[in-house]
Amino acid sequence: MKKLQFLILTGILTISISCGQQKRYVSYKVKDGETMRDIAKCLDMNSKDLMRLNPDVGKRPLPNTIIVIPNPKVKNGDSSSTSKEGNYAIIEEKSKDELKRPSDKNNEPVLKKKTITRYETHTVKAGETVYRITKQYNISKKDLIKLNPDHSELISNQLSIGQIVRVKAIKETVVVDQKEIENQYVTHIVKSKETVYSITRFYNISKDDLLRLNPDFPTIKDNQLSVGQILKIKRIDDVKEDESLSFYRDSIQENSTINLALLLPFVTEKNDTLTAKKIFENRLANFVTDFFMGAEIAIDSIKKQGVTVNTDIFDTGARGNNISQIVENDVLNDRDIIIGPFYSEKVSKVAKATGGIVVFPHHSKNQDELSMSKIIKSAPNKTLYANYLTAYLSRVFNGEKILVVGDDTPESNKTMNAISTSLKKNDSITEVVELKPEKGYIKRERFTDKMSEKQHNWVIIASEDKVTTEDVLNSMIGLPDNITVQVFTTHKNKIYEDIDNNKL
Repeated sequence: MKKLQFLILTGILTISISCGQQKRYVSYKVKDGETMRDIAKCLDMNSKDLMRLNPDVGKRPLPNTIIVIPNPKVKNGDSSSTSKEGNYAIIEEKSKDELKRPSDKNNEPVLKKKTITRYETHTVKAGETVYRITKQYNISKKDLIKLNPDHSELISNQLSIGQIVRVKAIKETVVVDQKEIENQYVTHIVKSKETVYSITRFYNISKDDLLRLNPDFPTIKDNQLSVGQILKIKRIDDVKEDESLSFYRDSIQENSTINLALLLPFVTEKNDTLTAKKIFENRLANFVTDFFMGAEIAIDSIKKQGVTVNTDIFDTGARGNNISQIVENDVLNDRDIIIGPFYSEKVSKVAKATGGIVVFPHHSKNQDELSMSKIIKSAPNKTLYANYLTAYLSRVFNGEKILVVGDDTPESNKTMNAISTSLKKNDSITEVVELKPEKGYIKRERFTDKMSEKQHNWVIIASEDKVTTEDVLNSMIGLPDNITVQVFTTHKNKIYEDIDNNKL
């Protein structure tokens, strides 16, 4: 319940959207030689604040990179579009009519040659080294590092089995009818270090939308882009009159009004006849009831701070079956914040139907697909937990024996593989033992056979399965005295709360 209060509080805090007729943020094209610090200085702002507005841009962006900056018109209270220093230009966002208006007087096609870069890749196999790969593809280590800016571990000659590295950049020239594309679509030219996630988040579209509009670039599905690609973002006819980029700040404005909608699966047609006892036995009903009670407490807390909260509650039904009807009735159009729906496959549908923030209130294995900027995910991806854990273990590694345990489900296998791959990037870690249930359980002997009596042992549990977790914990409690072990997990749950502290 405390988590829910924090969630709603965070959602309401972030709703202070820039207002007024002037846009609070505009675009700016970086000049040759400019750094983010130079631009921040001209804007009389902290460079860290500018970097926060542009998380996908480095400290030294390439010339012609488009970044987001505070609008000087709003800051200075005048209509001038030039800074006091006079050395930067603002690229104003176009209105829908301006986007539709042809840039040339005639309708002759404008054929342009564009150079795009694609990469030849290599999948690392067992026993391969950085030196061997550079010799195989006749490139220098320096060039290999330059081709793979996201793999800084190459500098220290670290590789992991299954890792995909770029070994050759291939530039291709394609001819496109620039005018035809620009007259029909909002477009984006892919720049260095941009990702599918950063582009979809910037333009507030889904990955599926981007893939559908760009069938010529099927690699989008695998999150692969090439510098110079011209991507169609959305049809100009689909651009809303008042569409603009919105940025949020953490603050509470007293005497302000928030329009809140809660989309919860009460399933009233089924659960309204349940007794109090049956509600607590029904897992979904129990969870939704607890969530709603927490929401009431959080809303009451916000009201005490001078904020008016207008709340509407909608029953989304079983598996969100009522959401289509809710959207079609246009009851979400003027909502500032929407908490829910509970089902990840319905979130994008709701986000497209409203101009407000949509909060996905819990973790889902499918939440990586939710990349629209108006969607706030309340729980981080569990891969992040694994990354933090493996980074720590790799840093403090001193010859320990490492065992990773999973339950053989797809999600658990994915986590196990990520942990093993990450740990093996450390040249000192030559072996990571993976254990999975056999015939539904893991015998203690399978642990002791792999553990070392001379070295300390690390056991990492990459599972939320109760039986698997209990097998591991019971085996650890009954180990021989000459074996020392430390247990880690990437999935904390109630199972660990029931362990007798005397056995830890």
